[in-house]
Amino acid sequence: RKEGFMELKTAVGETAGKVWETLSSEGPLTVAQLKKKLNGTSELVPLALGWLAREDTIDILQEKKTVRITLK
Repeated sequence: RKEGFMELKTAVGETAGKVWETLSSEGPLTVAQLKKKLNGTSELVPLALGWLAREDTIDILQEKKTVRITLK
């Protein structure tokens, strides 16, 4: 049971790094755009965004019906 959690935590951390790198190179993106750019890990993107938000490294901006993510 603990192994599965650690694998998931590692995957979320790796995805957070990919999200950060993508935002760093491409600028602000919507959640949908991030999921598309990280196609193989799209289910982990919301978890990774939570991780980055907790670390206070991103801003999450509500824009009408979309959410845009930017680096701080």
